[in-house]
Amino acid sequence: MKKEKIKIEHELHSNSENIIWNLISTDTGLAKWVADYVMEIDGTLTFRWGEEWSSHEIRRAKVVRRTRNEYVRLKWEDDTDKDAYLAFRMIYSELTDDYILCVTDFALADETDSLEMMWEQNFDRLRQSTGL
Repeated sequence: MKKEKIKIEHELHSNSENIIWNLISTDTGLAKWVADYVMEIDGTLTFRWGEEWSSHEIRRAKVVRRTRNEYVRLKWEDDTDKDAYLAFRMIYSELTDDYILCVTDFALADETDSLEMMWEQNFDRLRQSTGL
């Protein structure tokens, strides 16, 4: 079954492209707000939610494209929809002098609301861990 594209934009309270870039392009940055643990080896990111010693979920994604200070696109290894991906784009707003973080993700039609809620929780986690 084909998944639907979801785009979520979140204004960050920062005009530092290096800070934003590190949050979306490095395992250390992603671990601050997307998962409990992230490690990159040879262009593959391993994400873990939950504690290793208890109930947890692990997913792996291949870095498909990384354009410095602009865009990161990942492809989940276990995703059967060939058109689905996860992307992070940083957009500078001259109006606010801050960056906007745009997340593109895909979900089945009956899962779009829960996916949007999950990303809102991730943005809350980002705000709590970094102040952005």
